[in-house]
Amino acid sequence: MPVFERTSFLEIWVDGKKYDHDITLHVDGRITRRRKELSKPFAVGHTPVAPPELEEILRENPEVVVIGNGQAGAMPVPRKTRRLAAERGVELIVARTPEALKILNRLINEGRKVAAILHITC
Repeated sequence: MPVFERTSFLEIWVDGKKYDHDITLHVDGRITRRRKELSKPFAVGHTPVAPPELEEILRENPEVVVIGNGQAGAMPVPRKTRRLAAERGVELIVARTPEALKILNRLINEGRKVAAILHITC
């Protein structure tokens, strides 16, 4: 599994590689570009993590999903999204992205089956 090193406005470093866009951590350890288009129809200002985007990651059967909601925590995570995770019995942790990286590294070190959606601005 990858090591999440650091983040600042417009960047995130994972295993020595810099990403300049939001990313998704998959249960198998892959890192991909966040599929914001799944949540765009729900946007009012910021693009939230809406149920269709979470649904995609839930298909991988994680125990925990960590959402890094931005450097200042401004990206919304609607109640419907939180409810979807709860209905599926998946722990959902929402934290500012810098804190989310610490949480991810801890969960990975504990051997948890984890996925994440990480926002690198706001």
